[in-house]
Amino acid sequence: MDKVLSKEPTKFTASGIVHTGPCVFRGFLLGTDGVNDPVITVYNGLDNSGQEIVPTCTYDASAYGLNGCTGVEQYCDTGLYLEITCAGAVEVVVQHAPYYPDGVLKWKG
Repeated sequence: MDKVLSKEPTKFTASGIVHTGPCVFRGFLLGTDGVNDPVITVYNGLDNSGQEIVPTCTYDASAYGLNGCTGVEQYCDTGLYLEITCAGAVEVVVQHAPYYPDGVLKWKG
């Protein structure tokens, strides 16, 4: 299957819509302030009422290196919504690609 590179990433510091419309979620990278543990959830939807793609998880802010998850190829029919809860500073970079049913990024049936 042909692949399309991820869309240019956007850094999120608060909850919000990552993408509107069909897309392929590929993962996210997480940076923290080293003190306050963030809680992250990613949804297939335009708000936090959609299906969870990445279940709610608390990430250890004191861990060395980057947190997150990568290597995911999850189709989302509605869009992507990122929910962030954190008492301190956090940065989340979501990796995803728009889905084009008639383009090179289509699922083989």
